[in-house]
Amino acid sequence: MGIVIESYAFVGVATRATGPTAQVWLPPGFTLTGGGAYDMGRGTSNTLTACYPTRNHAGVFNGWTAAGRDFGLADPVPLAVYAVGIRITRDGVPVKVEQQVFSATSALVSEPGVSVKLGAGWIGTGGGAQDNYATPVNGNMLTASYPLIGADGKICGWSASGRDHDAADQARVTAFVIGIRTGPDVALEAHIVSNTSLLTGYPSALVAAPHGNAVVAGGGALVGENGRGTMLSASCPIISSQDGRLTGWFAARKVHKSAPPSGITAYGVMLEAA
Repeated sequence: MGIVIESYAFVGVATRATGPTAQVWLPPGFTLTGGGAYDMGRGTSNTLTACYPTRNHAGVFNGWTAAGRDFGLADPVPLAVYAVGIRITRDGVPVKVEQQVFSATSALVSEPGVSVKLGAGWIGTGGGAQDNYATPVNGNMLTASYPLIGADGKICGWSASGRDHDAADQARVTAFVIGIRTGPDVALEAHIVSNTSLLTGYPSALVAAPHGNAVVAGGGALVGENGRGTMLSASCPIISSQDGRLTGWFAARKVHKSAPPSGITAYGVMLEAA
């Protein structure tokens, strides 16, 4: 039977609201490796402010939180949140998976940005971001949440940024990166695949897992070069309607008013036995 890695996305949906917030939790037996969110609003007025790992009452990161907000025009929409988890067996016996979440928070500014480094000895699988805006009435939203890639092609950290729109609204942004590791008897490797959209007004991109090769464990979204006027609206797994498998990652952004065309990159993290 050998080593089997199973990866699943557990989904929750917030009710239609002008500032939707949702959480979803993994069932027992799964280790959190990533997560995502999809703001279902059309147009430009509701985007993501949070998409990050969450602790349970025991202090373990085994859930995901997402939040959005509208600005300028009321836009009550539902919000989907995804918690991605794995479980590993060897010859049918569960394998213990350790997990650690590292985080860093920016200064309080109008265009906050911060990066966090993954600790040594950990395999990076996913990450997230939270825009901790200062006032409830203005508009500081996430513009990016994406993995930092080291010289070895693997995740070495996570970066996040936000920006105010229309009115001054300072915020602190927190970036999170998730690391996992197993014992010496089971070695794991994480590989990254990515895809970048064309420069458009409403950029989106998806990346597919290599056929029959690996399991999607996490992902993120990086803004394009001309992204000052666009905001993050989706960074989430693609789920097969046939068997529930994770087959890729999707990322999208919305345009603020007359922002120039921009691009976005979607990342998929594929986890497999070494």
